[in-house]
Amino acid sequence: MAKIFDAAVVGGGAAGLMAAIPAARRDRSVVILERMPRLGKKLLITGGGRCNLVNEVLEPAAYHSTSAGLVAAVLGRLGSQSIRLFFKGLGLETIAESDGRVFPATNQAASVLRVLEMELAVRGVAVELNFDVVRLGFEREGFIIEARDGRKMRSRTVVLAGGGKSYPALGSNGSIYPLAEAFGHRLVPPAPSAVPLLVKDRLCHLLQGQKIRARATALVDGTARETADGDALFTAYGLSGTAILDASESLSLALHRETGRRTEIELDLVPFLGPGPLAAEFAARLRSGWAVADLVSGILPEKFRIMIGDVLPAKSPDPEAGAAVLASALKNKRFAVQGTRGWNEAEFTTGGIDAREVDPATMQSRLRKGLYLTGEMLDVQGKRGGYNLAWAWASGHTAGESI
Repeated sequence: MAKIFDAAVVGGGAAGLMAAIPAARRDRSVVILERMPRLGKKLLITGGGRCNLVNEVLEPAAYHSTSAGLVAAVLGRLGSQSIRLFFKGLGLETIAESDGRVFPATNQAASVLRVLEMELAVRGVAVELNFDVVRLGFEREGFIIEARDGRKMRSRTVVLAGGGKSYPALGSNGSIYPLAEAFGHRLVPPAPSAVPLLVKDRLCHLLQGQKIRARATALVDGTARETADGDALFTAYGLSGTAILDASESLSLALHRETGRRTEIELDLVPFLGPGPLAAEFAARLRSGWAVADLVSGILPEKFRIMIGDVLPAKSPDPEAGAAVLASALKNKRFAVQGTRGWNEAEFTTGGIDAREVDPATMQSRLRKGLYLTGEMLDVQGKRGGYNLAWAWASGHTAGESI
C-alpha cells in the first residue's frame, strides 16, 4: 500500500510553504504538491522582486472579505512582529521602510524562498513538482489526490493553498477552486484586482509613457468608491500606476460581476494644490499675459500642454472664468473605463472561496473535516503593501499548526 502522509499541501507558494513547516516541526509527514516545475515562482516576483513580506501595521480594516472575523482572528495570532520573528528564526534578516513595508535585508525575494526551502529540507518535507491536481476525493482512511498525469497521493489531511487567479503563468490559475467546491464550498466569483485599466481616451494616447503623482477615485454609476494617492501612468491601452491599481477593485468588480454599470476613474492631476489656489494661480498667470498654452508650465509636465486646447480657447476672454474651467478640468478629469488588463497583469484576486466556511481557529473547512483552506484562494484581499503576503503567511501557519 502506498504511503499515507499526515498532510498533503496542494500549492507550493507562500501559504503552502508556510503551512508545511509548522506541520513538519510537529513531526507530521508532509508532502507539497506543486503544479509548476519549481516552488515559489510567484513569490519570486513579489514586491518587484524584493518580496514585500509584511506590513508593520496589520489591521483587519486593510482587508476585504466575506469574513472580517476570520481575518481578525488569524492576524491576531500571527501578526507583523511574529511573522518577522518566524523568518528571523530561519536566518532571514528584515528591514522596515518608512511607509511600513517590510523587506528582506538582502532586497531579494530569492532569499525568502531559499530560507523556506532549506527549512523544508531540514524537516524532511517531500516535494512533488509538476503535480497538477485534477481530483480530490475522500475515503475512510483519508484523502486521495490525483494529478493530471495519473500520479496519486494519499493523505490524512489536505491543505489547499493554490492561490487565486492572478499571474496564471506562475501557477495561480484558479484550478484550486473546484477542489474546494467538490466538498460543497461556495465560490464568490473571482475578479482581478490591483490591475491596470482599459481606457479609450485621446489624452491617454497622447500622453503615453508619462507618469505623474495623482489622486485617483473610482466611480461606479457616478458614486465614489476607492480613492488612492500615488502614480498615474498613461499608456497606449489606458491607465496604470500605483494610484490606479489601488483604486481598481470596485471597478473590476462592477465590470466582471455586473452588467450595465457606468465605470469611470477620476483623476486629480494636481493633488498638491486645492481647486481655489490652483484657479487663483491660473488667473494670475492669465492677467500677467501668459499664453494659454503655457498655463500648466511648472505645475505639470510639459506634455500636458496638449490638454489645454481641449479645455480653453487660445485666448481666454476672462481670466477668472478661464482659470476656474482649467482648474476644474485638471482636478476632476474623468475617464470612462471599458475593462481591465485581466489576470496576466492583476496583482491580486478579489473573491474566492467564501471565508465564512472556514474555522478561524484552525483554517479547517466547516464542511469537510481534515480539509484546510488558506491564502489567496479564500475571499480575503488586502491592500498593496505586504498585506496579502501577510495573509498567506498567517493563514498558512495557522493551518500547519492545526494538523
